Order: sequence, then C-alpha cells, then structure tokens
Amino acid sequence: MRRKKRKKRIAQIIIMLLSLVALVVVASVAYLEMKPVVANAVTIEAGTPSIDVAQFMLEKNRVGSFITDIASLNLSTPGIYEVQIKVNRRIHTSNLEVVDTIPPIAEPVEVIALMNEKISASDFVENVIDATDVDVSFVSEPDTSTPGEKNVKVVLEDIGNNIHIIESKLLVLEVKSSVQVEAGTILDVKPEDFVDNDVISVMVLSDLSALDISKPAVHSIEIEVDGRILNSSIDVIDTTPPTATPVNKETWLGDVLKPLDFVMNVIDVSPFKLAFGKEPNFEASGNQEISVIIEDFYGNKTEVKSMLTVKVDTEPPVFYGIEDITIFEGDTISYRKGVSVKDNRDADVKYQIDSSSVKLNKAGNYKVYYTAEDSAGNKTKESANIYVQPFNVTEEMLYDKVDPILKKITKEGMTKREIAYEIYKWVKDHVGYTGSSDKSDWKKEAYRGIVNGLGDCFTYYAVAEAFLTRAGIDNMRVTRVGGRTQHFWNLINCGDGWYHFDTCPNKDKMATFMLTDAEVEAYTIKRGNNYYNFDKSLYPATPEN
Repeated sequence: MRRKKRKKRIAQIIIMLLSLVALVVVASVAYLEMKPVVANAVTIEAGTPSIDVAQFMLEKNRVGSFITDIASLNLSTPGIYEVQIKVNRRIHTSNLEVVDTIPPIAEPVEVIALMNEKISASDFVENVIDATDVDVSFVSEPDTSTPGEKNVKVVLEDIGNNIHIIESKLLVLEVKSSVQVEAGTILDVKPEDFVDNDVISVMVLSDLSALDISKPAVHSIEIEVDGRILNSSIDVIDTTPPTATPVNKETWLGDVLKPLDFVMNVIDVSPFKLAFGKEPNFEASGNQEISVIIEDFYGNKTEVKSMLTVKVDTEPPVFYGIEDITIFEGDTISYRKGVSVKDNRDADVKYQIDSSSVKLNKAGNYKVYYTAEDSAGNKTKESANIYVQPFNVTEEMLYDKVDPILKKITKEGMTKREIAYEIYKWVKDHVGYTGSSDKSDWKKEAYRGIVNGLGDCFTYYAVAEAFLTRAGIDNMRVTRVGGRTQHFWNLINCGDGWYHFDTCPNKDKMATFMLTDAEVEAYTIKRGNNYYNFDKSLYPATPEN
C-alpha cells in the first residue's frame, strides 16, 4: 500500500517538472519574439549621403530591410522622420533624426564700393558650404558714407543655428555711387561729377547718350576708377512740381464741376492727380475762389487758383415753330412738325402737347397747347389755333384722284371681273386700317382714304365704290345687321350676277373677292359676331356658286 502511494507521488512530481520545463520553453520563445531588435531612434548629420539598415539593428547579426523609401527622405534637412523596418516577419517602427551640428564655411571676399553705395553681406563671402540653407548677415552693417578701408564681419548661420563669423575688408572709394539728374532736362554728366576732388581719376565707360532721362528711372552704368571697372548709376529724379494754367468757370446752381475743369495745359514728366484744396459749394450762387492742388507721383505739388461763378437759372424754355394750322375735316395733324424748344441751360428739353379739345372730324376752331419745363423748374406754355374747315367732296374732285390710278392698274380689253379684281388688290394694298372714319359722306371718306391711305371698313367700302363706279361696274353698299360694331362692304355685278366684294382686311386673311351668300354665311358662322350678317330682303341674291 505504501509502495503504491510512493509511486503515485513520484509520478506527480515528474508531471510537475515536465510542466515547469514546458512553461520555461514557452516563456523563452515568447521573450525571443518580444525582444527589441530595432533601435528606437538613429541620429545622423544633415548632408549624410545615405544610411544603412544595419545602423538600426540592436544586434549586429540581425538582418532587416527598409519598408520606408529612404530615397524619398531629405537627409539634408534637419528633422525627425518615421522609418519602418522589416525583420523576419515583423515590421518595426523607428525614428531617423537628422541633425545639423556643423557650422557653415566660406571664403572671405574683399569688396570695393563707392560712396553711399548699398552693399550686401553676401558680397563679402564666396564658396559657402553647408548641408542646409545659410543666411548671411552683417554683425554690424558697414558705413559707406565715408571713404576709407573698413573691417567687416559677416555672420553665416545655417538652419541648425550653427554660426560661423567671417572677417573681410571693405574699401570705400571717394567716388559717388550715383549721380542725380532732373527728369526732362538735357543730360550733362561729366566724369568729375562722380568725385569731389581732383586726385581720383574717373572715366565713364557707358554710352550716356543712349539713356532716357525723360522720366524718373535708375540707369546702371560702368565707370573706371584708377584702373578698376566699377558699377555706378545715373538716378533720374523728379523734384519739379507740375505747371498749369488756371481756368475760370461758370456753372449753374446744382451742377458739379471737377478739378480738371479749372485747369488747362498741365505739364509734368510724371503721372499726376488733381484735387480741390477746398471743396467748392455748387449750391450757393455767386463767385468763389477755387484752389486746385496738382500733385505728381513723387509728391511735388502745385496750387492753381481760379474763379467759379455759380449762376441761378430763371429763364424758361423758348418754343420755335408753333403756328396756327388750317385743315379740312377728317385730315390728320402732326403737332410736332416744325416745332422745337430751346433752353439757355438744358441741351435737351422735352415738351408736352395737349390736343384733347381738337375734333379733327368736326368743323370748328380749336386750341392746342404746348408746355415745357427745364431742369430748374422754369415753365413755358404756348398755344396755337387749329381751324378745321368743312370738307365737301364733289364727284369731279373724287374722280380726279381715281382716274389716274384706274388707268394705271387696268388695261384695254380687260373684262369687268378682271378690272374688279385689280381694284380689289389696289384698295387692300394702299389703305391701312386705323379703326376710324367719317361716315357722314361716302365720297368725302373715299377721297380721304385715297389721299391719306388710312381708315376703317367704311373707308375701304367707300374707296372701292369710287373705283367700281368709275369703272362702270354696278355696285351697292351692304351694311351689317347686329354685332358689336358696324361693318360695311360692297355688292358688285360684273355681268354674271351679284357677289360680295370686301376689301377690308380680316383676321383670318381670307380672300373676300366675289363671294356668294352661302360663302359669307359660312364665314359668319365660323367667325361669329354677325360678321357678314345683313338684311337679305334689301339686296339681290347671289348665284349659288
């Protein structure tokens, strides 16, 4: 029994030992898997041409490869760049820190300058070398206003704030860096203008005659000073104020003028602007002194004084061409024909006509009124007499108008029907519809329709009757029965029976030459409004077709 228990105890111990060994193995494998193999960060100097993946390995025998495209990183610019590296099957992340700890280097350059010449710190160094961009500045900017040799210190500072100070020399010659001339003058620059003494020899190498000094500009030139060729300049400046001639002006109360209205012949080599010294009061009548300030682009100013007279407009417009008019009944009048209106101030004055009391179709004496008002409120009103005389037309007067036309539109040998058709066409082509006529006398209206070419359906009927009668074609007037308005047309007989003959235009543009009773009845049904409705008992019937 004891032996059995002992064996069981030994078996349990063996199982425990095996489990412990297995746990140690698993932990070892896990440790190896989790053990860092890549450095958290690698630092290199800016400008390093390249970097190897081995520099990131914590163990020299480890092999890895870049996932990040290293060629895409700017190794000349300081900064921290994330880099991914693959080792075995795992991808590790590290940082590549690019630093700049090396100051720039350069070679000093001795500079020769002219008096008051602007110089740059970069003029004193050459062959600047650094992995990053370098800023060049003076420790203390040298003074070029006095001649002589001067020590100059120039600071070179890169992006990493590394500083290198270069010492150099500046020789300021007792020669002017520029000579000023006034724009618009004749150029008269001599070599001695560049120096204040006779000790230094100066020769102008550039062709000064080719320079344009008509307006401000800076022209670079070359000069030779004691055997040295240097750059100088001709500075064309504008210190002359503009000139101008004053102009006295008159204007009407409320009309505004501009500064340019008060000056003329403005002369300056530079662009200029004008402004009032004090804003004029255009709402006050009387005389005022006006100050105009002319200032050119370079600040040169001129004040020009002139006088302003503000006038008050009290004169009304004046009509011309208004005359009494005599016409016959039914004539038309162009009330504006020959009439004009002028004003002492306004160029374009509108006028109104009141002819409401004139009755052109009724004999009598009437008044027409013309009124005009200018911008200042001055009004004028004039009238003219309109004498409308009775108009009596005799057959002789009417046929004096008809005969020449009838002769022109007809030919010998034509049938009555052919002549009637020519009359139909002429009336439709030469009379326009206005909606009004004098229905008291058909001869008078026929005369008016031929002369004026205007009227309504009664006019068309009357003109047609005059032509048909003169042509020897039997005809009679037909009058509408019912309907909202009157309507008149002709009934004609060319020898083959009576037919309807209507020269008045209709909305449907239907031909209305030689229509039967049935045709006008059908059109009346279609059109409505009793268009061709008439008392058939008063007229002969037409053929059926």
